[in-house]
Amino acid sequence: MLFRWSLLVAGAISILAITQAQRTSATAEWLFADPQETIQAATRTERSVAESFTTVRVLTRREIELSGAQTIQELLERMVVDFEGQESSQHRFLSMRGAYSASEFNERMLFLLDGQPLNDVLLGNFPAMSLSTHDVERIEIAFGPGSAMYGPNAFAGVVNIITQQGETGRPSFWSGYAGRGGYNASLRWMTEQGAPYRLSVQSSLWRDPGSDRVQNNDSMVRTARIAFSQGTPERGQWRVNYLYADLDRGLVGMRYFSYPTPDDRMFWRTHYWQAEYHRAFGANSQTTRLYGVAGDTIFLKVQTQPPIAPNAPRTRMPFSQSMLAAETYYQWQLPNAQMLAGADYRFMRGSSQNHLGGSHSATNFALYAQGEWQLGRWSPILGARYDSHSLYGNQFSPRAGFTYIASEQHRFRASLGRAFRAPSFVEMYLQQFYVWIPISGNPVPLSIEGKADLRPEITFSTELGYRFLHPRWQLDLSYFTSDLDDVITVFLKDVNRPDLRQYQNLYRFRIWGWTADTVVKLSPEWTLGAGYMYVRYSGGVEEDYKPARDRTVIRLAYFKERGLSGQLVFNYPAVGQGFTDAYAWNTYLNLVYRPDERNRFNLRVDNLFNVRTEMARWVPGGRRSVWISYQRDW
Repeated sequence: MLFRWSLLVAGAISILAITQAQRTSATAEWLFADPQETIQAATRTERSVAESFTTVRVLTRREIELSGAQTIQELLERMVVDFEGQESSQHRFLSMRGAYSASEFNERMLFLLDGQPLNDVLLGNFPAMSLSTHDVERIEIAFGPGSAMYGPNAFAGVVNIITQQGETGRPSFWSGYAGRGGYNASLRWMTEQGAPYRLSVQSSLWRDPGSDRVQNNDSMVRTARIAFSQGTPERGQWRVNYLYADLDRGLVGMRYFSYPTPDDRMFWRTHYWQAEYHRAFGANSQTTRLYGVAGDTIFLKVQTQPPIAPNAPRTRMPFSQSMLAAETYYQWQLPNAQMLAGADYRFMRGSSQNHLGGSHSATNFALYAQGEWQLGRWSPILGARYDSHSLYGNQFSPRAGFTYIASEQHRFRASLGRAFRAPSFVEMYLQQFYVWIPISGNPVPLSIEGKADLRPEITFSTELGYRFLHPRWQLDLSYFTSDLDDVITVFLKDVNRPDLRQYQNLYRFRIWGWTADTVVKLSPEWTLGAGYMYVRYSGGVEEDYKPARDRTVIRLAYFKERGLSGQLVFNYPAVGQGFTDAYAWNTYLNLVYRPDERNRFNLRVDNLFNVRTEMARWVPGGRRSVWISYQRDW
């Protein structure tokens, strides 16, 4: 019933907004969902949002500032209807259109930082809450299978985080405070524009106090980033990036057991680096990059006694990982076509003497190619990638799609493709890792094991889309299906040993649904956006696997270059997980005051109406909280 009322409210607001927009000026720029924004995440080539063959979203710097989000995680789960944001055991994870997560991480989507893959080899994921929005210029999101260009982990889609560099960046300081010990501080220094080279150094520190209704839910993050660029594409351009992320997070419990973990912690310390050379030869270009990942993940967990025992001793459980990779690709511009071809090689290693049985390594070599054509009103695309992995064999990932421009106002699109997710080292080799479950009313240690011969998860996905463009409002509709096979999850290994679980290729099922997004210019300063996602499952998948099945995001924004701006966001449901869908609105308010172009004050109110929600099974969300922050640019 609440959900039906939410649809009525969203529909009434949208109809009212469209009616109001017809009486306003058509000259105002789009505040968000600008159809002329270009995106590279889907194809590695520039395409406008309105001409993409699959659903894409772009979050610009203006939207990021209006959101008040401090981390990439907050930004995606609050602003984009196609994401379901969840608070889980180790850290927050995201679900792209129902793709969910095999082991409570973000491993079914690929994260990029300025084009560099961020997903690690140990868990296959990237913790989106470990990156501050202060140094981010924009975020490009491409939904649907992306393995044809990016290989493993581009399973449900690709998120490309683009930092402030070149002409967009300037020295800046950002600091804020919230109740219960929450704070943030970020400082960026850059060389002056017009210098023969561009150097940027940025460091951030923040603490999220988490929910005040549960213990041990806080997070502390420290990051440092260095970016260097020199030259021009015509004469050859060098770019070097380095990122260090240090995440310290409390463990609040897993969905497979009911005991809280008031003392357990997780430490995630990772180094990311990339050196890239790009050269343009007229309309053609060549890009070569070396990149890598190295770091440690440490669990500090109660293993020998139940976590409810007073002063239960914690066990230090370290894991280490590294990856070294090289990639090169070429682009050719033909009269009516654009071609791309490349190769990618990766060496990966993960180790833990006690919990992975020692050290393990793997290699992956890939070749890929793509063609885009312009045939009148039709713009077809065809691409494929071949991956040869030393552990699980070969994978072929094709995709095809097209865009049809019927008129200036009506655009149609369609796509289909195959993608795969590589099993991580943890899923293949984990051992002697315990969590606690109730059996006959008593806490019993549950052992989770890996399986060395896991097969990659496979998805075959299709999408049909339509976009309507009007000078004052626009509508985007999409219908999607994903047939998943060999889905990996933790399940009972032996019926005679209920305390033993193992990762297995267990499920084969279908995800299907549709999304609708509308954006309206109420006036040159006011913009209203309303989005709805409907997701359903068919096939043999347990109920607890399924995330929230219905989601609505409504955004009302007021923006001016000077003075007071703000955004009010309604999310429904706030979060959901399996049996514990939280069918209630969660509301976020962010007010921005700019006295001039270099200073900005923020007042952010989370859970404005103090709605009680659940972040995970039996883990309640926090009450209303207030963040106050200030930013100064030079």
